[in-house]
Amino acid sequence: MKTVGTILKDARCAKGITLQQVEEATKIRQKFLRSIEADDLQSLPSLAYAKGFVKNYGEYLGLSAENVLAFFRRQTQDVSKSSILPVGMANPMNASLFQLTPGKFLTIVAVCLVGSFLVYLGIQYRDLQRPPALVVDSPYDKIISVEQRVDVVGRTDSDATVTVNGVGVLVRSDGKFFDQIPLSPGENTIVIVATSRHGKNTTVERKAIYQPQ
Repeated sequence: MKTVGTILKDARCAKGITLQQVEEATKIRQKFLRSIEADDLQSLPSLAYAKGFVKNYGEYLGLSAENVLAFFRRQTQDVSKSSILPVGMANPMNASLFQLTPGKFLTIVAVCLVGSFLVYLGIQYRDLQRPPALVVDSPYDKIISVEQRVDVVGRTDSDATVTVNGVGVLVRSDGKFFDQIPLSPGENTIVIVATSRHGKNTTVERKAIYQPQ
Protein backbone atom coordinates (compact mmCIF):
# COMPACT_ATOMS: atom_id res chain seq x y z
CA MET A 1 0.00 0.00 0.00
CA LYS A 2 1.27 3.41 -0.94
CA THR A 3 1.97 5.85 1.82
CA VAL A 4 2.17 9.61 1.79
CA GLY A 5 5.93 9.33 2.24
CA THR A 6 6.48 7.11 -0.78
CA ILE A 7 4.15 9.23 -2.93
CA LEU A 8 6.12 12.40 -2.13
CA LYS A 9 9.51 10.76 -2.48
CA ASP A 10 8.63 9.13 -5.81
CA ALA A 11 7.33 12.43 -7.14
CA ARG A 12 10.48 14.28 -6.04
CA CYS A 13 12.82 11.70 -7.53
CA ALA A 14 10.83 11.65 -10.77
CA LYS A 15 11.35 15.38 -11.11
CA GLY A 16 15.04 15.12 -10.16
CA ILE A 17 14.63 17.50 -7.23
CA THR A 18 16.96 17.28 -4.23
CA LEU A 19 15.90 17.66 -0.62
CA GLN A 20 18.01 20.79 -0.40
CA GLN A 21 15.99 22.34 -3.24
CA VAL A 22 12.76 21.40 -1.47
CA GLU A 23 14.02 22.95 1.75
CA GLU A 24 14.97 26.19 0.03
CA ALA A 25 11.59 26.43 -1.67
CA THR A 26 9.27 25.32 1.15
CA LYS A 27 11.40 26.33 4.18
CA ILE A 28 10.83 22.83 5.55
CA ARG A 29 14.00 21.51 7.14
CA GLN A 30 15.60 18.54 5.44
CA LYS A 31 15.41 16.36 8.55
CA PHE A 32 11.62 16.78 8.55
CA LEU A 33 11.46 16.07 4.83
CA ARG A 34 13.38 12.84 5.35
CA SER A 35 11.03 11.87 8.19
CA ILE A 36 8.00 12.50 5.98
CA GLU A 37 9.42 10.43 3.13
CA ALA A 38 10.26 7.64 5.61
CA ASP A 39 6.73 7.88 7.11
CA ASP A 40 8.45 8.53 10.45
CA LEU A 41 5.74 10.77 11.87
CA GLN A 42 7.09 10.29 15.38
CA SER A 43 10.01 12.55 14.55
CA LEU A 44 7.76 15.47 13.58
CA PRO A 45 6.91 18.20 16.09
CA SER A 46 3.14 17.64 16.07
CA LEU A 47 0.19 16.47 13.98
CA ALA A 48 -0.58 20.01 12.87
CA TYR A 49 3.01 20.56 11.73
CA ALA A 50 3.05 17.19 9.95
CA LYS A 51 -0.15 17.97 8.08
CA GLY A 52 1.14 21.40 7.02
CA PHE A 53 4.48 20.00 5.92
CA VAL A 54 2.82 17.30 3.81
CA LYS A 55 0.42 19.79 2.18
CA ASN A 56 3.19 22.29 1.29
CA TYR A 57 5.53 19.55 0.10
CA GLY A 58 2.85 18.05 -2.12
CA GLU A 59 1.89 21.40 -3.60
CA TYR A 60 5.55 22.19 -4.32
CA LEU A 61 5.82 18.91 -6.25
CA GLY A 62 2.67 19.72 -8.21
CA LEU A 63 0.58 17.05 -6.54
CA SER A 64 -3.04 17.45 -5.52
CA ALA A 65 -3.06 18.62 -1.93
CA GLU A 66 -6.44 16.96 -1.43
CA ASN A 67 -5.16 13.56 -2.57
CA VAL A 68 -1.95 13.82 -0.55
CA LEU A 69 -3.84 14.80 2.61
CA ALA A 70 -6.28 11.93 2.03
CA PHE A 71 -3.38 9.50 2.17
CA PHE A 72 -2.05 11.33 5.22
CA ARG A 73 -5.38 11.13 7.08
CA ARG A 74 -5.82 7.44 6.29
CA GLN A 75 -2.28 6.79 7.46
CA THR A 76 -2.70 8.66 10.74
CA GLN A 77 -6.29 7.92 11.72
CA ASP A 78 -5.29 4.76 13.65
CA VAL A 79 -2.14 6.26 15.08
CA SER A 80 -2.32 7.45 18.65
CA LYS A 81 -1.54 11.04 19.40
CA SER A 82 1.58 10.07 21.28
CA SER A 83 3.09 8.51 18.16
CA ILE A 84 3.48 11.93 16.49
CA LEU A 85 5.06 13.61 19.48
CA PRO A 86 8.79 14.23 19.38
CA VAL A 87 10.97 11.32 20.35
CA GLY A 88 11.75 11.58 24.06
CA MET A 89 8.38 13.14 24.89
CA ALA A 90 6.03 10.32 23.91
CA ASN A 91 7.92 7.53 25.65
CA PRO A 92 7.92 9.07 29.13
CA MET A 93 4.22 9.86 28.78
CA ASN A 94 3.25 6.39 27.62
CA ALA A 95 5.48 4.25 29.78
CA SER A 96 5.54 4.48 33.53
CA LEU A 97 8.98 4.30 35.06
CA PHE A 98 7.68 1.85 37.65
CA GLN A 99 4.93 -0.69 37.07
CA LEU A 100 3.66 -2.13 40.36
CA THR A 101 2.81 -5.77 39.82
CA PRO A 102 1.64 -8.27 42.48
CA GLY A 103 5.08 -9.87 42.43
CA LYS A 104 6.85 -6.55 42.94
CA PHE A 105 4.40 -5.61 45.70
CA LEU A 106 5.07 -8.84 47.58
CA THR A 107 8.81 -8.30 47.12
CA ILE A 108 8.57 -4.78 48.56
CA VAL A 109 6.54 -6.03 51.53
CA ALA A 110 9.03 -8.83 52.17
CA VAL A 111 11.99 -6.44 51.97
CA CYS A 112 10.28 -4.03 54.40
CA LEU A 113 9.54 -6.84 56.86
CA VAL A 114 13.07 -8.18 56.71
CA GLY A 115 14.49 -4.67 57.05
CA SER A 116 12.30 -3.94 60.08
CA PHE A 117 13.30 -7.24 61.68
CA LEU A 118 17.01 -6.51 61.12
CA VAL A 119 16.62 -3.04 62.64
CA TYR A 120 14.87 -4.58 65.65
CA LEU A 121 17.65 -7.11 66.09
CA GLY A 122 20.23 -4.33 65.80
CA ILE A 123 18.52 -2.31 68.54
CA GLN A 124 18.27 -5.36 70.79
CA TYR A 125 21.92 -6.21 70.23
CA ARG A 126 22.95 -2.64 70.97
CA ASP A 127 20.97 -2.69 74.21
CA LEU A 128 22.62 -5.97 75.16
CA GLN A 129 26.11 -4.56 74.63
CA ARG A 130 25.58 -1.04 75.92
CA PRO A 131 26.33 -0.37 79.60
CA PRO A 132 23.82 1.80 81.45
CA ALA A 133 24.22 5.54 81.73
CA LEU A 134 25.39 6.75 85.12
CA VAL A 135 25.61 10.37 86.27
CA VAL A 136 26.64 11.17 89.83
CA ASP A 137 25.58 14.67 90.81
CA SER A 138 26.79 14.43 94.39
CA PRO A 139 29.27 14.17 95.95
CA TYR A 140 31.91 15.90 93.87
CA ASP A 141 35.24 14.14 93.58
CA LYS A 142 37.71 14.87 96.42
CA ILE A 143 35.07 16.68 98.40
CA ILE A 144 36.08 17.79 101.89
CA SER A 145 33.31 17.26 104.42
CA VAL A 146 32.98 18.18 108.06
CA GLU A 147 29.85 16.02 108.29
CA GLN A 148 30.14 12.34 109.07
CA ARG A 149 27.61 11.43 106.38
CA VAL A 150 27.55 12.39 102.73
CA ASP A 151 24.68 12.35 100.24
CA VAL A 152 25.05 10.27 97.09
CA VAL A 153 22.70 11.55 94.39
CA GLY A 154 22.61 10.55 90.73
CA ARG A 155 20.64 9.13 87.85
CA THR A 156 20.82 6.10 85.56
CA ASP A 157 18.61 4.05 83.25
CA SER A 158 15.21 3.36 84.75
CA ASP A 159 15.67 -0.43 84.45
CA ALA A 160 19.19 -0.49 85.93
CA THR A 161 20.17 -1.40 89.49
CA VAL A 162 22.56 0.72 91.57
CA THR A 163 24.90 -0.14 94.39
CA VAL A 164 26.91 2.27 96.52
CA ASN A 165 29.94 0.60 98.12
CA GLY A 166 28.27 -2.75 97.44
CA VAL A 167 24.93 -1.87 99.01
CA GLY A 168 21.84 -1.74 96.83
CA VAL A 169 20.08 1.59 96.36
CA LEU A 170 16.49 2.20 95.29
CA VAL A 171 16.20 3.53 91.72
CA ARG A 172 13.05 5.50 90.99
CA SER A 173 10.99 5.07 87.82
CA ASP A 174 12.69 8.15 86.31
CA GLY A 175 16.16 6.64 86.95
CA LYS A 176 17.10 8.92 89.87
CA PHE A 177 18.60 7.48 93.06
CA PHE A 178 19.62 8.77 96.49
CA ASP A 179 21.60 7.40 99.43
CA GLN A 180 23.59 8.53 102.46
CA ILE A 181 26.78 6.82 103.53
CA PRO A 182 28.89 7.28 106.65
CA LEU A 183 32.46 8.56 106.37
CA SER A 184 35.54 7.63 108.32
CA PRO A 185 38.11 10.28 109.25
CA GLY A 186 40.47 10.89 106.36
CA GLU A 187 39.98 9.86 102.74
CA ASN A 188 37.01 7.67 101.80
CA THR A 189 36.37 5.98 98.47
CA ILE A 190 32.79 5.87 97.28
CA VAL A 191 32.08 3.38 94.46
CA ILE A 192 28.80 3.73 92.59
CA VAL A 193 27.95 0.92 90.17
CA ALA A 194 24.99 0.84 87.79
CA THR A 195 24.13 -2.57 86.29
CA SER A 196 21.86 -3.05 83.29
CA ARG A 197 19.35 -5.87 83.12
CA HIS A 198 21.76 -7.56 80.69
CA GLY A 199 24.61 -7.50 83.20
CA LYS A 200 26.61 -4.57 81.77
CA ASN A 201 28.19 -2.27 84.37
CA THR A 202 29.09 1.39 84.60
CA THR A 203 31.22 2.47 87.56
CA VAL A 204 31.93 5.92 89.00
CA GLU A 205 34.32 6.54 91.90
CA ARG A 206 34.34 9.54 94.19
CA LYS A 207 36.85 10.51 96.89
CA ALA A 208 35.48 12.14 100.01
CA ILE A 209 37.74 13.49 102.76
CA TYR A 210 36.18 13.65 106.21
CA GLN A 211 37.72 16.23 108.54
CA PRO A 212 35.85 16.26 111.87
CA GLN A 213 35.69 19.63 113.60
